[in-house]
Amino acid sequence: MAETRLALIDRPAAQFGLMLLVGLITRASVFGDLSYFSDELFYFLAGQRMHDGLLPYVDVWDRKGPALFLTYYLISGISRSVWAYQIAAWLFASATAFVIARITLRFTGTQGALAAGGVYLFSLALFGGAGGQSPVFYNLWMALAALLVLRGEWRGMLAAMALAGLAIAYKQSAAPEALFLGLAAVWRLRQDGASGAQVVRRGLLLALAGALPFALFASFYAVIGHFDAFWQAMVTSNLRKAYNPVGDHWVRISALAKLSSPLLLGAIAGLVLAERHTPRQFIGGWIVAALLGFVLVPNFYEHYLLPVLVPLSVASAVLFNRGAVGLGAAAAAALVFAANSPMFAFAKRAEAHAAMEGIAADIRARNPRPRLFVYEGPVWLYAMLDSYPPSPLLNNFHLYFPPEEGVSQFDAAAEVQRNLAWRPDVVVTYNNWEPWEENARTAPLVRGYVAQHCRPWFTRDYHENYRSYRIDVWGDCNAPARSPQVTASAASPAPPARPGGN
Repeated sequence: MAETRLALIDRPAAQFGLMLLVGLITRASVFGDLSYFSDELFYFLAGQRMHDGLLPYVDVWDRKGPALFLTYYLISGISRSVWAYQIAAWLFASATAFVIARITLRFTGTQGALAAGGVYLFSLALFGGAGGQSPVFYNLWMALAALLVLRGEWRGMLAAMALAGLAIAYKQSAAPEALFLGLAAVWRLRQDGASGAQVVRRGLLLALAGALPFALFASFYAVIGHFDAFWQAMVTSNLRKAYNPVGDHWVRISALAKLSSPLLLGAIAGLVLAERHTPRQFIGGWIVAALLGFVLVPNFYEHYLLPVLVPLSVASAVLFNRGAVGLGAAAAAALVFAANSPMFAFAKRAEAHAAMEGIAADIRARNPRPRLFVYEGPVWLYAMLDSYPPSPLLNNFHLYFPPEEGVSQFDAAAEVQRNLAWRPDVVVTYNNWEPWEENARTAPLVRGYVAQHCRPWFTRDYHENYRSYRIDVWGDCNAPARSPQVTASAASPAPPARPGGN
């Protein structure tokens, strides 16, 4: 009977089923959550607006890659319930864990492989990855690319570069990993006896395959006459953005190192203990490349570490495969991640859901068809109340957060005035928010509007994954019609961004 059970777990279908189960266990508390992470709720909102005819970077602006918005567009075409993207994220995360197991089975046993995949799933929740952050999706493509490069078949390596390029089209910081995999593929060609001319020729083909996904998106925007908007979002905005606005990057790095220590230590031990047939150099190079992608965007938020978890899990498989010791190490890592994350905070997430439902219900009870402007607070209220202001800066982070000043092609003050000229009759702002955490050009416009034209309706809390916010809801606004012209003060050059943000 024991041998039958072991034979069953060796089957790929059973292993995938196990990863689905572990993924479900580690993410169940988030299903149905209306405020888990503002980023992904905005992505889902943008995907819905695409079905309404709006175009990313032109009608709905953000700097995230086009493949991410396409993913959310496809998901929202199935359902506009948050369950849709959360279930999709669960399937992607579990599939990534399965691919991690397939990679590690090339040099370790079933125990180590499945433990590595399982620990990856446990680690996601600690770093804000229990929902639909972009790496939850593109980690699958990068892991598949790594597997195909390790297999060493020419067509598979071409596909690997296309998959790695697709990952870049989700988030540009995936580029170092893609470059590493491309170099590893070229090295594999040389090791397999290809001539210098063949290596050059095939290396160029690999580079073209890697560039293809991004090139297709860029070509689409060029054909429809909006390449400038695409370039602004993909390149210029990232060069203009202020990084490390609070000056606490070493504090963040230290905290992330401690949080990720179960996998960091497991990866180090795995590389040290690896036997000769283990692709130690490949795994070590992959970790370095992923870490380089992490430091390319030096704000060091916890979810920025999500891509690094994949190669760390792969490296840890060697340790996890060492009998009872390895099983204990994997269990300890999973328990540490579970204990320090909100993975099983079912009551808190239910409270968060109820809070969002209550805010929307109270607005709807006072005004069944509001003209809503969420200057600060949960942008998902737009979807819940089916009301959207006219500005392309639908993600209010670009309106109120000082480091976002001047990043897009849209002037934040002008866009706030555009929204106010629309005469919103319900406005949402943060309660007692620190002045240095608000855009000095846009906050006075909104604060002046609500003070002059609106009544304070109520103040409520809403709860994201790691932080709760207090918001003020203003209503019964009776502003007269105005032209959305930019005033002299709003059109003046922006002052230097002050440190702040959430």
